Amino acid sequence: MVMKERVGSFFRVNRWLLVSLIALGAAVYVSTRYVDSVLSNAPHPGATSAVQEEAVVVVRTALPAYEVVTAADVGIEQMPVGDVPVGAYTQVSQVVGQWTQEAIAPGLPIVSSDVFQPKSANILAARIHPGDMAVDLPLGANSVVDGLVEPGDTISLFTTITEKTGQQVTEDFLNSVKVLAVDGNLSQPTPPQAGQNLTLILALPPSQVAKLLFTQQKGAIEAVLDAPNAVTVPPKPFGTTQWEQPVP
Repeated sequence: MVMKERVGSFFRVNRWLLVSLIALGAAVYVSTRYVDSVLSNAPHPGATSAVQEEAVVVVRTALPAYEVVTAADVGIEQMPVGDVPVGAYTQVSQVVGQWTQEAIAPGLPIVSSDVFQPKSANILAARIHPGDMAVDLPLGANSVVDGLVEPGDTISLFTTITEKTGQQVTEDFLNSVKVLAVDGNLSQPTPPQAGQNLTLILALPPSQVAKLLFTQQKGAIEAVLDAPNAVTVPPKPFGTTQWEQPVP
């Protein structure tokens, strides 16, 4: 009985000390569990965190605006999924042959708003000088240097006419005409296809467009390929002192 009273007296006197010890133990237990949790989730030295990546098409060399994209201009790189822009292409074949809307710097992924197909956007109009008009000129392979004329070439156009005397003569009626496109393509085919009938797209002033259309109705037209940087020299007009002299 005496022992029981002593124990009860001890608890009554030291109850707050016991409560503090219990609270301290609970705090130590909680802290220990938290530290163990942090250490178990921390990456080990030398380990890399697993980040989801996606393959995207990026520019290898600087691309100017309104240029066709080739396979040599682009490549595939892995990017974190969170960094992949909306509309990014994932295969090189999706962008090769398309045209750039604006200049693209190396290292940037190509997105759908960066490129377009010439037949779905009027890039042709941007290549026509103010005051000129684009016109089609369908020609057979025998009338256009074996069908090997390509966009960017310069040609002269010949036709055969009948003079008032009844004599037929062949003359060049248009010179230094720039070919904008061939069969709807603004870039050169690789490899070029020889022996094909071609439809050339030319840009001419309205007066020359009318002359071309009139000539098409009257007879066959032959396209002759001009040499690079060729300049047609117009004949020098005769002065009044030369009128009585014979034409050389």
